[in-house]
Amino acid sequence: AVASTPARAESYIVGTDANFPPFDFRDEKGQVVGFDVDVLRAIGENQDFDVNFVAGKRADLFNKLNDNTFNILASCLGINPERLEKSDMSEPYVFAPNIIMGKDTGNNPKTLAQLAGKKVAIQSDSFSLDALQKAGVKDLLSDNSSLYLAYKEFLRGDADYVVGDAGALDYHHKVNPDPNKPKVFTAIYAPDEDVRVAFAVKKGDTKLLKKINTGLKNIQANGVYDQIYTKWFGTDNSLRLR
Repeated sequence: AVASTPARAESYIVGTDANFPPFDFRDEKGQVVGFDVDVLRAIGENQDFDVNFVAGKRADLFNKLNDNTFNILASCLGINPERLEKSDMSEPYVFAPNIIMGKDTGNNPKTLAQLAGKKVAIQSDSFSLDALQKAGVKDLLSDNSSLYLAYKEFLRGDADYVVGDAGALDYHHKVNPDPNKPKVFTAIYAPDEDVRVAFAVKKGDTKLLKKINTGLKNIQANGVYDQIYTKWFGTDNSLRLR
């Protein structure tokens, strides 16, 4: 008989959008998996709490945190003033820079302004869409509901470049099985941008926030965090906390 694991002291419902590999997405069995999931599970093991991941619409996550449907949000959430008004956020656990990805020609753009006059695929309602519009880039294919669809437009040749989250784009390209996929370059287009990613809890839930921060510190110290990072991002250190 399999020895059952004793129940942990606490159990928390975690909201995620499950549409953002490799951070949070559904595997072929429909289970929510990913980097965020592994990090928060490891924190829970360290701090004696269980986590149960529930997928919801990204736009609804903070409302559901505040009506107590969710106790924690783990969905590659960047720390920003708007989110800090609606929640308390943990210490950062990863960076999520935004990048330009294109075919490697040796003469590769480093800034969004250099994409003027080119076709650029982008996820709708994304941070990068705003940034491209501000940089004066006009020819935007922006009705993609996910970054994966934007990446596919680039692969098909409908767009010259795709712009968006580094971890997600690199992951899509890495797991693409096509032997003829193009050799690509990537460039972080705003090196000074605040790209810290954290977990969110309900405002004032200091007890849970403290557990998450303590657990995160412990798994960084004991090597567990590094194992999880390498599992999902390999040798790409651009997302690693410095």
